[in-house]
Amino acid sequence: MRSSYLLFVFALSLATSGCPDCGEGGIQVSPSEAGAAAPDAASLDAARSDNGQADAGQLDAGQVDAAQADAARADVALDDAARPDAAQADVARPDAATPGSHECDGWQTSHPEWIFCDDFESTAPLVGDGRYFEYGDNDGDCAVVGGLGQGGSRGLRAIFQQGEVGAGGVKLGFGRNPVGYMNKGIRSGEDFREIWYRHYLKMEQGWQGNPAKLSRATVFAVPDWGQAMIAHLWSDGQERLLLDPASCVNGSGDVMCSGYNDFDNLDWLGNLSGVTAIFSTALSDTWFCIEHHVRLNDPGQSNGVTEFWIDGGLEARRDGLDFVGTYSDYGINAVFLENYWNSGSVQEQERYFDNFVVSTEPIGCL
Repeated sequence: MRSSYLLFVFALSLATSGCPDCGEGGIQVSPSEAGAAAPDAASLDAARSDNGQADAGQLDAGQVDAAQADAARADVALDDAARPDAAQADVARPDAATPGSHECDGWQTSHPEWIFCDDFESTAPLVGDGRYFEYGDNDGDCAVVGGLGQGGSRGLRAIFQQGEVGAGGVKLGFGRNPVGYMNKGIRSGEDFREIWYRHYLKMEQGWQGNPAKLSRATVFAVPDWGQAMIAHLWSDGQERLLLDPASCVNGSGDVMCSGYNDFDNLDWLGNLSGVTAIFSTALSDTWFCIEHHVRLNDPGQSNGVTEFWIDGGLEARRDGLDFVGTYSDYGINAVFLENYWNSGSVQEQERYFDNFVVSTEPIGCL
């Protein structure tokens, strides 16, 4: 696998409480759901292996056993009734800007509800104050490139070599966070119990296969990168995106996870696939507007939410979730955009990101 991070970033992370065991930031997927919405079981089994352990993305025998725990670990039966109906899908989404425009120009004034905005038009380094805390450039294969964004603008390109597992990505920290390494001054005195994040994604013409990891929102709860919850959004192995929420808080409100991606202690809350085959070859060379909404439950209540839209249409929704029990020390404080393919890309190919926004309110499409 190609090197995922610049050496100086990796060294800095070790020296300043960075994640000691992290690769591209992948994590295993919970057991597949029953019914029409069920992802491909074999694909999800493969996706459970995690690159958070070492660059090779390998799990030891004990971890494999844990990752293959039976369906009682997190299975929640979700039938067609759990899918968003037409009325839900038609909920009006706000308009943002126009494709190819510099959406982030003056965003702090025009959109005070936004936490972060990156249309990749800035020539400033991706890592820095007000920017990402970590960037995996994949030996230059993950980079901001002119002409590849929306409307011929600049965009983030990620190239998968044939058989490659990790192809780089960016990690954003915001709000209060116990990991000082992640603090880049983005509203660092606030707690966010509810966020929306939106980005555009396009697979190049002729794309083939189902890359496992796309994005996640999470609560970092302790300085060693232990997490209280994770709201994953990634492939279901059948060309669609998948919600896969997980909790790591016990009934007493204590965070049980130690270190990043401590999946032995994660409680999987039940996954649900969307409906649009965005990874199909037929829909390659198409920009998709993907928006993910995550709301933590109120302390002691089961009213958490994870849901996502594609091009303004609601694809899947999980509600009634107990993400964090009575825990309230930190809110959602990180979003990662990822390019990680557990089984390796079936061919050399690339995909593109643009217009990434994190907000306290719905964002909408361009």
